[in-house]
Amino acid sequence: MKRWVLCREFHSRAEAGIVRQLLLANGIESYLNSDDCGAVDPALAFARGVQLFIGEEDVALAEEVLAAATDDVARSGAPE
Repeated sequence: MKRWVLCREFHSRAEAGIVRQLLLANGIESYLNSDDCGAVDPALAFARGVQLFIGEEDVALAEEVLAAATDDVARSGAPE
């Protein structure tokens, strides 16, 4: 059975979804958890955020992927 660990927390489901897709494109399974009534009331996510969970065995690869993406944004001059 896969052991899931918290990877990151976000202020919105949209932001979390972008990172989730980046991880998926690199072969990393993940899921989002948010107390926003199943996306019916997104404002509720502001209170508790949106959590992105990954498999424990993927932590090192996920950190590498996310660091590379952050470096790409920094080099482009775009705001993070």
